[in-house]
Amino acid sequence: MSKLSLMDKLKIFFEVSKSSSLYLIVIILLLIIGYVLLTTDKKTLKRNKTIYLIVSIFILLFIIVMYHGSLSKIFDHMMNNFFIAVLFPNIAIYLAAIIITNIIVWISIFSFKTDKWIKRLNITIYVLMNYLLTLILSIINTNKLDVFSQEAIYGNKQITALIELSSTIFIVWIIFLSLYKIILIYLKKEYKPKVKKVFVKKEVKKLPEDYNPVIVPDYVMGRAKPKKTKSKDKKEDLFTKDEYKVMLKLLKEERLKKQKVKENSKIKELRELYKSVK
Repeated sequence: MSKLSLMDKLKIFFEVSKSSSLYLIVIILLLIIGYVLLTTDKKTLKRNKTIYLIVSIFILLFIIVMYHGSLSKIFDHMMNNFFIAVLFPNIAIYLAAIIITNIIVWISIFSFKTDKWIKRLNITIYVLMNYLLTLILSIINTNKLDVFSQEAIYGNKQITALIELSSTIFIVWIIFLSLYKIILIYLKKEYKPKVKKVFVKKEVKKLPEDYNPVIVPDYVMGRAKPKKTKSKDKKEDLFTKDEYKVMLKLLKEERLKKQKVKENSKIKELRELYKSVK
C-alpha cells in the first residue's frame, strides 16, 4: 500500500465528514465542549461543569447506540492484547516499565512530601527491577536470542520466568501506589485538625498580711482637704428668656450694620471706578 500525502489525507477527512449529517452534529457538540472548557473560570465553573457533563453523556450514548457492534469487538481485542502484554510483554514494553520505575523512584526520592517507608519501598522495587533486567539481558546475550521475536524470547524458560516475575512485581507496585495515593487524598479531605485550647494562667500577687492602706488625712498643715462640689442649681448661671430675646435683637442689629457698611464700601468703590473710566 502506497503512502498518502498530507493533501490526500485531508481530502479523505473532508469527504468522510460530508458523507453523513450525524458527523456534523457530533462536531458541533464537540465544538460546544471546547468553547465551554475555554471559557471556564471561577464564576462559570458550576454551570460549565453541568454543560460539559450533559454534552459528554449525550455523545457517549450516541456512540454506544450507533456503533455498539464495533465497540464490543474493539474492547475484546484491546483486553486480549492487554493481558498478552501483561503476561507476555515484549522487550519494548519491559524497557518502558523499567523507565517508568526509574522516573517514579527519582521523583519520590527528591520529594520531601513522600513518606520514608514509601521511599524505601520504591528503592527496593528499583533495585529488584534493574537486577532482573540485568539477568534477562545476560541470558539473551549468552544464548544470542532474537529480542524482536516473541517465540525466541518465550521459548527460553529462564527468560520467561524472570519477565513474568518482574512484570508481576511492577503491576502490583503500581496498583499499590495508585490506591495509596487515592486513600491519602481522601484522608486529607476528611482530616480536620484538632484545635488546641490554650489556657493562660495569670499569677495574682497577694497583698501581705500586715498591709495597711494609706488614708489621706482630712486636714493637711492646718488646711482642710478640698472636696468636690456638686452644682445643684445650674439655672443660676443661665440667662432668662427675656434676656435671650434682647441678646438676639442686638445680634441681628449688629449683623445689619455690618451688611450696610459692606454695601456702602462697595458702592464707593464702584463710583470711584466709574469716575476713573470717565
